[in-house]
Amino acid sequence: MREKDDEPGLFGLDGERDPVDLPDATEPQPGRRRRWVLIGLGLGAAAVAVAVAVSAATASTPGPAQGATVTSPAPAAPRSTTSSPTRTVQPASATPTVPADVAARERAELAEAAALLDTPVTLSSPAQWDRWLPAGKPYPGASTEEDVATCPRLAAGLSAALGVQMSYWTGTLPNGPSGCNWATVPLSYDGPYDYAYVLSVGYLADGTTTEDWRHHFYEHQGATCPDVDVPAVAPGAVLVRCEDEATSYALVLPDQRRAGVWFLAADTRSFAAHPASYALTALIDGVVAAYG
Repeated sequence: MREKDDEPGLFGLDGERDPVDLPDATEPQPGRRRRWVLIGLGLGAAAVAVAVAVSAATASTPGPAQGATVTSPAPAAPRSTTSSPTRTVQPASATPTVPADVAARERAELAEAAALLDTPVTLSSPAQWDRWLPAGKPYPGASTEEDVATCPRLAAGLSAALGVQMSYWTGTLPNGPSGCNWATVPLSYDGPYDYAYVLSVGYLADGTTTEDWRHHFYEHQGATCPDVDVPAVAPGAVLVRCEDEATSYALVLPDQRRAGVWFLAADTRSFAAHPASYALTALIDGVVAAYG
């Protein structure tokens, strides 16, 4: 794969095409950065093969199941397939648990981060998306250009905020929970998937609500990730924190235009320069600029 040196590029899904030059018209604005505590740095263990459960929640309607089938932003699906890549998380036992000290630390850090989310986030889905709802836009489509046409242009802004070159990686919108995904360059479609950052924006309008998605994300071989209400963001908004080999935050909030749910997620590895909480703020700023 050839890469540009002058600016972050958009790379083809096959991993071999030249960057596709598209304008980054909706970038995070430096002055709009929310005040977040920089937590989570160094909490990830060794690099993992795929992003963890925050951006890997089930793509179907939440409900009881023997195991949780989760949609992950990694690895990319071959263009001959018809759905987003998936992997299955089977709980290690009927009631998997996290060690008490780890659970207490996770909840303390989650509460500290949630307390700093004091800025309203108002997102409205484009009316043009309604043609694909409630099922969602088919993925992959006929071309990379078709897939990315409905994704916000975030690569340049995320690159500037995180200090590393980011590119669109996989996915499309409306789709979810993991719709459009960005990852650090160079991109890979055959592994290893050792990205410092994987960020995703998802959207569903399948009749589920933010409450339906509560307690529906998994970590530690099947234990439920802690979540907390963040009413200052929006009524019904939920912040989720997951920790495994990587640390992840996800903000789940309602759409303002119609009955729908947004998923904004950030996964980081232990070697990332910024923690997941910081990466999520950069993502929120870009998404608000696009859909706020």
